[in-house]
Amino acid sequence: MRSRGLSFADAVRLLDGGSELVDRLGQAGGLAAGTVTVASAGTVDFFALRDQVVRWGHAAVRSWREKVRGLSRFDRTDRIVAAYSVIVLVAYFEVLGEWLAAHGVDLDAAEITVEEQVALGTRSGPPDSYATLITALVRDAPPLPSPAQPFETLRRRLELHYDMLNYDVGAFLQGLAATQGVTIGKDLPWAAVRRFTELYRGLATEIPEFRLWSEMIDAQATREMIQAAVARLRSEQEIADAVRSGLVRRYEAQLGKPILSAANAPADLLLPTLQQGYQDPAGLAAIAGPDASPATETWWATNGHSVPDVQDFLIAHLTSAPATGGPMVVLGHPGSGKSVLTRVLAARLSTADFLPVRVELRTVRADSPVQRQIEEALYLALGESVTWPDLARRSGTALPVVMMDGFDELLQATGQNWANYLEQLQEFQQREAELGRPVAVLVTSRTVVADRARFPENTTVLRLSPFGDAQVSAWLGVWNALNGAGFAARGVRPLSAGVLAVHRELAEQPLLLLLLALFDGRDNQLQRHGGGIGRVELYERLFHDFFERQVDKFGTALGTDQRDAQVAAEWRRLCAVAVAMHNRGRDVVFEPELESDLRHLLSEDDRAPEPGSRPLTPAQLLVGRFFFVHESRASLDTGAAERSFEFLHATFGEFLTARRIVTALTELAEDRAYLRRRPGATLDAGFFHALTSFTTITRRQPLWEFCQGMVTRLDAPTRRDCRELVLELLAEAGHPHPTWALGGYQPERKTMAARQAAFSANLTCLAVLLSDGPVDAAELVGEPLVTNWRGQALLWMGQLESEDTRRLWQALRIAWDLDTDPARLLVRVEDGTDVSVFASLPWPPEERPAAGRPRWDVALPAQTRTGLQLRKSAFAQTGVDFRELYHAMIPFWRRFGDLSHPANRDRSESDVRALLELLLTEEPGALEFFTASLANTASDVWDFLAGHLETQDHHRRRLLGAMTQYGDPPEA
Repeated sequence: MRSRGLSFADAVRLLDGGSELVDRLGQAGGLAAGTVTVASAGTVDFFALRDQVVRWGHAAVRSWREKVRGLSRFDRTDRIVAAYSVIVLVAYFEVLGEWLAAHGVDLDAAEITVEEQVALGTRSGPPDSYATLITALVRDAPPLPSPAQPFETLRRRLELHYDMLNYDVGAFLQGLAATQGVTIGKDLPWAAVRRFTELYRGLATEIPEFRLWSEMIDAQATREMIQAAVARLRSEQEIADAVRSGLVRRYEAQLGKPILSAANAPADLLLPTLQQGYQDPAGLAAIAGPDASPATETWWATNGHSVPDVQDFLIAHLTSAPATGGPMVVLGHPGSGKSVLTRVLAARLSTADFLPVRVELRTVRADSPVQRQIEEALYLALGESVTWPDLARRSGTALPVVMMDGFDELLQATGQNWANYLEQLQEFQQREAELGRPVAVLVTSRTVVADRARFPENTTVLRLSPFGDAQVSAWLGVWNALNGAGFAARGVRPLSAGVLAVHRELAEQPLLLLLLALFDGRDNQLQRHGGGIGRVELYERLFHDFFERQVDKFGTALGTDQRDAQVAAEWRRLCAVAVAMHNRGRDVVFEPELESDLRHLLSEDDRAPEPGSRPLTPAQLLVGRFFFVHESRASLDTGAAERSFEFLHATFGEFLTARRIVTALTELAEDRAYLRRRPGATLDAGFFHALTSFTTITRRQPLWEFCQGMVTRLDAPTRRDCRELVLELLAEAGHPHPTWALGGYQPERKTMAARQAAFSANLTCLAVLLSDGPVDAAELVGEPLVTNWRGQALLWMGQLESEDTRRLWQALRIAWDLDTDPARLLVRVEDGTDVSVFASLPWPPEERPAAGRPRWDVALPAQTRTGLQLRKSAFAQTGVDFRELYHAMIPFWRRFGDLSHPANRDRSESDVRALLELLLTEEPGALEFFTASLANTASDVWDFLAGHLETQDHHRRRLLGAMTQYGDPPEA
């Protein structure tokens, strides 16, 4: 199998090595190389060659079944690629013959004359064009179909291929007597594409691979190919090799196992097996190279095309020419089913023309060569040492397919640079192909770390899509059928897709869909609340339900108080993991980092399974939390395993962080109330400071929303106490507190100013959330108001990371209340309302705006460019010197809205500038330049100017009338 196509000459040799056409093409090849003699030139008559190619091509393709019987998967694919190459050239020759015949050329009588033969042989006539033509016909490989690209892309590439071929044919035929005065039509390439499509579709009914390689993909093609392969295996021989049969049994056994181990399943619910519950996902496919960015949505929006069934796509890839030329990469989010896909694929492929070898990269040494990693996985699967060359030789007619599952484990767990790992895999494949042991390779990885790998040129990349409605419904059908009797006995209703619609962000991930089904399967908690259960309450119940089941599993003899205490400890443990990630501004934390943090964030009792026992390691602490936490693991040559942890869904970590911060705040408020009754006692806010002095709670929108939701759930007295505490801490946020606990806790090394900025920003945000309405900024920073607020805002903008700063000013709305005297600067949660210019403008330190809103004020939408600029200016209360420019823009904004800019120009040009330039500039060429600029701008200014010119006299009379009130009008 090869990563590029076959030339027509190669295709003929593969399909019919002893035919007369092989000799004819060999002579043509010699002619193209300039070695033909005059005597032999006549044997390569172009017209005779064309006729023979068409006749032979149809006959060869019709007999393809006999030509592939008994061949290996590798050789079968080569023959199918050869059949494809044949119909590419046959399609062109057929339409060329029809076109020439339609233009008066008698193809039966046409031949190269003796004079033209002599010219060709002596290189005195058109030999260069003929050599170019023959090379194009028999040596150049056409573009190959690929499941990673739409069939329409192949048609466009073929049109270019035919266009170049048409140019070479035209250049040659123009000098021949038989075609004198005939100019090949420019529409011939597209006609050849249409004829090729007809031939291709005809072959697709006979060859399943042709359907799989194109957008004619359907499940039937996959089933046909696999069933045919199974039938061949059964009819020819059983797998007698112990190694191969052992792998087959191990992989097939996976399908019969529950999707979760029995230890993790509730006793009153039945879990589907992998074979029952697995739903083939959809996805997006693309071709990547070294400069690709498959970790980003924008790259996929530009390059990806839809794959309705991933299994069909993978089979199509494995039967295509590029499969053994380089690794294919499968990307997906945590919990999207990447590893499960490889387990299912290993079982399904093992009964067809493939020999799957599944390598869990977390279980083999990360720093071993590729071949050693495969051999380690074979030992773990079979319990005996098997070398890779030995296995490859045992494969018989099957194509080995190595699935490297969990490339992200290498990246995440070790923190080392594995950017060239895909290139190592490609080099391994190339070496094996040269040794006659071709192998296909699949690699799985999380999407978010894909930017840390270097993709070889023309790498096929597949990204798994979240479950759609059909997949969710199909999975629920299996779940409800398995548990129907149990549901009826306990009076529990089956779970429907409609109930899950409001929780789509979780239900679209397979593992989290199971979590929701388990949660509802106990007593219909999801259904009882319908769509009325909010995200905060849903997450609270999901985690609490899980923690209760964990505690009950290992502590059946606990009393009510002990059980509640254990559940509370479970909350604190998982919250500590979330805080460790949050304080680093990352979604992942390495085991040594987490171990260090847990010593600060958890008490000894919380870190020990029982009083007096040794503290748990992070890995032990998180055992069984796979619904919420994904553990990446990689082994090094030292034998030690390196681990990292991340939440299965990012919102899990954000919910737990918000919960821990709000809980710590309420607990601190209780301590404050207690200590106020004890003279001389001081409040220790060190733990709360450790949670809130590294990253802002506005950095991520879900975290900010969770904080809002949790504060809303507090009762009025608790909110009041927490608000008073926050304001006290805010007043002292800039001063050192050497007596506070956790002074040595530093998950990230930051300056005191940076930590002060984060702490004060979080206290400000919490004060706003804890208030019943907008907060007077004087309550937050004191007087002089403008000076103090500006200083605080500049501290945030100067010391916080840029993402924290941007999220902070976009989360809050700062505006002057001009309806009070004196005016007040108010802070509230951003609500998306229009932004008033006068309420946003900053003021000099010694002034406040006068009471009353000017009647010529204007408000702009919050998300427009100017709206955002006004909000940022109001947040920082800076830009004082630009107030007059804002004032000058008010009439324009009122009439036309925000500024518009010409397409494909820099932002120094705008519709307002064009308008002023047209009205005021007298420089040569300015009128034409700015008229063109305005014409390229999506703005109402153009229509306004046109209407204004039509009514110029009317406006002139109005203006003169207004001016007479203040003096003599100017002379006409």
